[in-house]
Amino acid sequence: MYLAALLLAVAGSIVYHLSIKQIPAGINPFLTLAISYGLAMLVCLVALPFVAGSRQLGALDWSSAGVALGILGIELGFLLAYRAGGSMGVAGLSSTALSTLLLLPLGYWLFRETLSWPRLAGAGLSLTGLWLMLQK
Repeated sequence: MYLAALLLAVAGSIVYHLSIKQIPAGINPFLTLAISYGLAMLVCLVALPFVAGSRQLGALDWSSAGVALGILGIELGFLLAYRAGGSMGVAGLSSTALSTLLLLPLGYWLFRETLSWPRLAGAGLSLTGLWLMLQK
């Protein structure tokens, strides 16, 4: 299930980056994101009855608002980066590599996730790859 979930995230990321790079420059970024969120909400509302869940609205907490703010930051950031001439490969890797560098210690500190030499080495390799990609 973990691999299937990751592949879904990768497929979604590819569709996302291909789509957001094509949004016309003259469109207000908040309008296009509002329309995108509205469409996503409709899909979620249609799918809601088909997915089992033991608790619904009563189980929601602050984390849903955090996810919303995170999504807005990610999408607005990429939209503005692409409008400024950013490349999909470099912007995607830059965001992922830098996020990973910050998430590794946060995961260790907040959730007691394992912080191992192989993970640190992988983060270092990601940064090395990013540095190589940024070379002209």
